[in-house]
Amino acid sequence: MNLVELTQHIQSEEAAEEYLRKMGILQTFTECPYCRGERVGKIRRGLFKCYHCRKEWSRRRGSRLEQSRVPLQKVLLAIKLFELETSVRKASQQLELAYNTAYGLYSLIRQIIIPLTTKNKRFSGEIEVDESYFGGRRKGKRGRGAANKIPVFGILERGGKVRVDVVEDVKGDTLLNLTLKKVKRGSLIYTDKFRSYDGLVSYGFKHERIDHGLKFANGKVYINGIEGFWSFAKERLMKYHGIDPGKFPLYLKELEVRYNYRNDDLFDVVIRQLKI
Repeated sequence: MNLVELTQHIQSEEAAEEYLRKMGILQTFTECPYCRGERVGKIRRGLFKCYHCRKEWSRRRGSRLEQSRVPLQKVLLAIKLFELETSVRKASQQLELAYNTAYGLYSLIRQIIIPLTTKNKRFSGEIEVDESYFGGRRKGKRGRGAANKIPVFGILERGGKVRVDVVEDVKGDTLLNLTLKKVKRGSLIYTDKFRSYDGLVSYGFKHERIDHGLKFANGKVYINGIEGFWSFAKERLMKYHGIDPGKFPLYLKELEVRYNYRNDDLFDVVIRQLKI
């Protein structure tokens, strides 16, 4: 959804509510959710009442927004700011919300899009795999030399999607076991010369390697696709000036979704997920 279209839906709280109801995110209450009585009515903005059992409930009841008290206009605008990769600090200023409230909205959006990750997908065909490191202040070598950094393993299906996971280490057993779980045997896997990939053929994969000490591509033998994701992710993470390691996996999965849906309207993607 572009900004012009969004403006029409955030002109008032009623307009935002109508849009979310039309999209199937908010319910139209024709009966009481407690006693199933049909004598229900709207007593004030955002609040319904049953005239049989006398109970009241919010218009957000049963939705993913039920626990949020942020006006619906600002929720919709927050989704757009998230799509545009606006920082939480700037978003809090534009939304006129406390920083922690804006941060909570962004966290909710991240949780909403997590099911879009490739958690249950098995890759096949031509595959690129690689490992990279995030965070830390000291430059280091691969593996043991990557001090204070978080190791991440990535799998990219050419012409398809990417999957990335935080791993404990980049030893052969760790990376090969993840590859076995996520890639179908018989697939052609492209890697660099890192020794942890030595056993791929014995596990039933076809395997070709590129020696980055000599060149970055040799015909179809390259891993430029997964390396493109590393650049995509690190460029976006730089603006945070450091992320709590405990929260890093959530940010990483957000970037997986952003990359896999980079040709889609992320606002519309989030709205679709709000229905679930």
